[in-house]
Amino acid sequence: MKYVKVFAAFVLLHLAAWVCIHLYQSYKPASVLVVVDTSFSMKPKFAEIRQWIDDYESQNRYKKILIGTDKANLGDINSLQSKDVIFRTSFGKLQLTNLKRHYGGVKAARKILLSDGSETPDGWETVQF
Repeated sequence: MKYVKVFAAFVLLHLAAWVCIHLYQSYKPASVLVVVDTSFSMKPKFAEIRQWIDDYESQNRYKKILIGTDKANLGDINSLQSKDVIFRTSFGKLQLTNLKRHYGGVKAARKILLSDGSETPDGWETVQF
């Protein structure tokens, strides 16, 4: 009987820890900034980028994903009516000055740039397509 009580205590302790971690991460999610390169040369890759965004969103349960393009900051991904808004325009070329201007003050645990790898800004993770 003693072993059953010890086992039950460990199960309850594990369950309590899991609930506490779940609640903490639900109320204080880490923010991640994802920026899509919408230059004209990236237009053929938009479907692949959309799939990457969908996969990333489904795999990161406790993350607040902020989305934008190299031209404009769109905000929280959950507040978008449709993810098609991300890919509505494709013109120009990716410029690092635009990234600094739009996202220089954004506080995020990670900054991810979805691009062709032609530009690699400091402090950003670049995912090449």
